[in-house]
Amino acid sequence: MARGLDASMRARRLVALLPLLRRGDRVALSDLATAVGCTAEEVAADLTTLTMCGVPPFTPFDLVDLYIDGAHVTVHADPPGLDQPLKLTAPEARALAAALEMAGYAPNAPLRAKLAAVTTAAASAEELERTIRTGTAPGGAAETYAALAAAAEAHEKLRIAYRTGSTGRVSERVVHPWAIVQRLGVWYLVAMCEAAGQERVFRMDRIRAFERTGDLFETPSEVPTAVVPDPGGLDVAEILFAPGTRLPDDRAWPGVRIEVLPDGSARAWMPYRATAWVARRVIAHLGEATVIGPGEVRRAVRELAETTLQQVQ
Repeated sequence: MARGLDASMRARRLVALLPLLRRGDRVALSDLATAVGCTAEEVAADLTTLTMCGVPPFTPFDLVDLYIDGAHVTVHADPPGLDQPLKLTAPEARALAAALEMAGYAPNAPLRAKLAAVTTAAASAEELERTIRTGTAPGGAAETYAALAAAAEAHEKLRIAYRTGSTGRVSERVVHPWAIVQRLGVWYLVAMCEAAGQERVFRMDRIRAFERTGDLFETPSEVPTAVVPDPGGLDVAEILFAPGTRLPDDRAWPGVRIEVLPDGSARAWMPYRATAWVARRVIAHLGEATVIGPGEVRRAVRELAETTLQQVQ
């Protein structure tokens, strides 16, 4: 069973596995683990779960048909349901646009522009389908993971372009990759940053580009593996979620504390360093989240909402 993952996060990983399973393929569990960011043992457990999944009427021909043999899995049939058309509502497309903004895509990025163009009331399911299926982000988690792991093993310096989560700015820096660690389904690179002159932790999904330099470094005898800073001393935003809202977890909102109220709504307390960081997460909930305080966060959300509306009009 997956470690440290709630049901929703594990479900996302199960869905991520489906496109990697094609009829006639014999795939190493280690390769699948690298692709979705977990261990081979966790992938084996996920694949076992998938064999019990399918589409109506759930006959043996409508289930995921595969067989795990040691360190490999053999796929006997394409997973059912993947040939169904993608259906997105306009709010879902807006949520994707907000997610792209959080991932560092510039306002004029082609994919963000396409999504913004189809979030009007007149957008059809076909337009949304074309937009999502034809837009792809550069690089991939598996490629980044493999490159960083190889550099860490070889004690080789890397030059990376990294997007800072609090500001959204991309900067170039040379790092000494020490270790790759995982927390709640998110992979991090622990490294010495030459620009900062000390240890830094980098989220792998924020590394926009990387290049091996050929220069070697010495790894310290003890490598720290803490990936989340102590929230003590940070300002805290108070946020109210409407009943029925899919609540964020500690992976998406590190350090969040949530209290579910009797009416089904939920109150959350979120430590933060920068108001823009909180604002992007609130906007992604498309009106289902209301900032109670402090005032600086409410203003940041209002300004970001106004900017987003101007982009889609």
